[in-house]
Amino acid sequence: MPEYPHLLYTKNPAKTNGFKKTRGRDSKKEEEKPELAPPISEEKKRFLAARLDAYNSAVSERVRKKTLPIPAHIDLIEIDFHVTFDKELQNHFFRTYDLYPIELSHFNKNVLFSIGSKKLFENFFTDIITISSLKKGEDHRKQSFSRMALISDFFLLDNTHRKGVLSGQEGYVLTICDILEYTEGKEQLNYLRNYLKSEGVEVSSTREATNLLFLKNGFSSLDKILVENFDIIRLITSARVPVIKPGTVATPIRSYGFNVSVEEDLPIVCVVDTGIQAQVEPLTELMTDIAIDHTGTTPRWDEVGHGTAVAGLIAFGTDFYDFSLEEIPAKARLAVLKVIHEQNDDLNVVALIQDIRELYLSYDIRIFNISLNLPGSKPYNGAIGKFAFELDKLAYELDILIINSVGNYLIEDFEYFVSEGTLDLNAHYPSFFYQTTPEIEGHSCDLTNLQEPSESMNNLSVGALAGNFETEISDGITPAKEYPAFYSRKSHWDTSALINNVKLKGTQNNKHLNKPDLVFEGGDYLSLEAGMEVLSSPQGPSPFFARLAGTSLAAPLITSMVAQLVKEYPALKMTSIKALLINSAESPAGKNPQDFNSADTKKLFRKLTGHGRPNPDRLIESNENAITFVIEDSINFDGFYSFDLRFPNWVLSTSNKIELTATLVYKFLPIPNNHLAYLPLHISFGIFKPMDIAVMSQQDLDNFQLRSGVSWAEDHFGVEDRVFSNVQKICFNISSHHFDVGNPSVAIAMRCYGKSTIPEANFRHLRESNHPFSLVIGLREIPRTKKSKLSGSLYNDIEALNELQAIADLEAGSSVEGGI
Repeated sequence: MPEYPHLLYTKNPAKTNGFKKTRGRDSKKEEEKPELAPPISEEKKRFLAARLDAYNSAVSERVRKKTLPIPAHIDLIEIDFHVTFDKELQNHFFRTYDLYPIELSHFNKNVLFSIGSKKLFENFFTDIITISSLKKGEDHRKQSFSRMALISDFFLLDNTHRKGVLSGQEGYVLTICDILEYTEGKEQLNYLRNYLKSEGVEVSSTREATNLLFLKNGFSSLDKILVENFDIIRLITSARVPVIKPGTVATPIRSYGFNVSVEEDLPIVCVVDTGIQAQVEPLTELMTDIAIDHTGTTPRWDEVGHGTAVAGLIAFGTDFYDFSLEEIPAKARLAVLKVIHEQNDDLNVVALIQDIRELYLSYDIRIFNISLNLPGSKPYNGAIGKFAFELDKLAYELDILIINSVGNYLIEDFEYFVSEGTLDLNAHYPSFFYQTTPEIEGHSCDLTNLQEPSESMNNLSVGALAGNFETEISDGITPAKEYPAFYSRKSHWDTSALINNVKLKGTQNNKHLNKPDLVFEGGDYLSLEAGMEVLSSPQGPSPFFARLAGTSLAAPLITSMVAQLVKEYPALKMTSIKALLINSAESPAGKNPQDFNSADTKKLFRKLTGHGRPNPDRLIESNENAITFVIEDSINFDGFYSFDLRFPNWVLSTSNKIELTATLVYKFLPIPNNHLAYLPLHISFGIFKPMDIAVMSQQDLDNFQLRSGVSWAEDHFGVEDRVFSNVQKICFNISSHHFDVGNPSVAIAMRCYGKSTIPEANFRHLRESNHPFSLVIGLREIPRTKKSKLSGSLYNDIEALNELQAIADLEAGSSVEGGI
């Protein structure tokens, strides 16, 4: 047990229901919606009329191209709006045109509708014709058809819009539209299953994910047949997973050169990858009997070497790169879920989802590493994918944490750019990740966005830094080893982008909403020496050790840290483990990295690094001048909590500062096909001056800030318009003058709210459930000058004053008074 372990807050909070929803700003002004300036332009009239003609032609063409006797015909129409599709618009389009929204994306400005009554839908055509036929200068406002002017575009969901990345012809991931409650939808789904069976195509599905299918043993024209005939299909994409094979190490090595020590009660980590090679001696003792194979081979055979490399980094963490160690303590035991065998094999996402659930329920495995991604990159502001949605559901229902790499920009593409001379490595870093005016020749920056399923919000996504833990200078392509590697991928949220030619509202920007969550070393590209050393089979082309680079390596190093935290604190929920990791993270390149010194590149740096790189020195334990404690609790909808935190009296007179770092993590039940309401639950926290909770809950707390400018971690204003974040982190310094005179205490306030314009079942879940959260607080005494002395008692004083309990004293899975 560490000398200064992390602790658990055990006091009951003060609680009340209801809190002040308004704030000190001019809310009325912020709520004003700009009116569409009349009259509607002649250009817009011509455009709408042309789109109507195009829609009718597309309907006829779709019917003509069908080659199978599909039961029924279902037209789905996408309408893109200049404004957010809110409750008022939804009611109007349902009453007037019998259009029901089944998918809302791009901040709910792009809406896919199912069509009910054909007769009522004719009103849509009539209103388009009417507004398009207005005389020049004629005012459209206050007319029954006025909302047609809010439309940016509309079109039939045709073959093109049903196709994703299609790089293979044998395995496909098939997403079904959310229309299966209709008779026509059920009939088409039954016909689809029968057709696929007759063609020898294997179909994997599950009751928990009825809208997601995996197809195996497809044929070359299958994708064309499916999108042309089946209206229930929303998206078909390849299931092909690109992995990088480790390269040969030039220096011949004859043994692994280190021993392994194995403690009791090591947590089990499931390696979801290409298998783990049985003959790799350092891993032999760590392999459990838990193994699943999707490939028809064996989980103990790793043809590619990727899974073995990942397993070694999970097992040994950064100690693997400490060449002075003759014996490395293992960090985890290993279970194998072999999901692909060769490079570019197809990933059965349906079976993977089922297996994760079963491995948790049968073996209590809580940690899963997935250093694999589906092909393609997320478009800017694109919806969270079905695979990520299912992983979010799993993490909500089970006490698990999935660590997923964000994916790599392929080395072959870099080699092409460099050889062609179109990419100047020095001039185009970091603009390679984001430059739209003009774009780099032959390159689109949206191709550097993360890959599915790493956008999953209840889990943990990891990007890569260019370092490889070696002191020698390597000839990689990234300017500095502390920088995000050239191949690493960034968050696809871009609130600066125009959506349907309109800027988003300022209140829709959420600085906490970001992926990846964390970064860690992953090596660099274009030379073998710049890569990371990894374990390989003694019988392989590179015996014992090989070289590799990628986010695939950064992720398992983070997973190894997760395992270390679980080993030390097994009683903690996985949300607390995630919060501890993020709370320990720091900028990998300091506060002002040279190549990210403008306002725009600072934002880009955050999109590439998330909350930063976890600090291993602060991860497991603290010291006499620092303390970390965890609050595990749950809060009801519209609830307001206050946790008292008392500091020692000496903070009122010391010239030193106290650094406070706090991270909130909570999990949620996601709502599919709704960008703004995917995360319907809002929980936030703030650190304020102490006061009675009855006063605190009904006051504008800006007047009670502990430090000026530091209020709630996340705003809930404009609740229906906002995209929330279930990870929030703040960091600031406290000096003696920030406390009330004679009172070295603060109040940690929590509040819970959420969306109301969501399906009734989801709203009932929000209102009737208690919502668990984990809040990690880190306190660290900082000397005023280099010569200033530290108290040497912060840890012991905070522990004694606040009834903090050692987490290690609790049994795994137990709860404490005041906690979950």
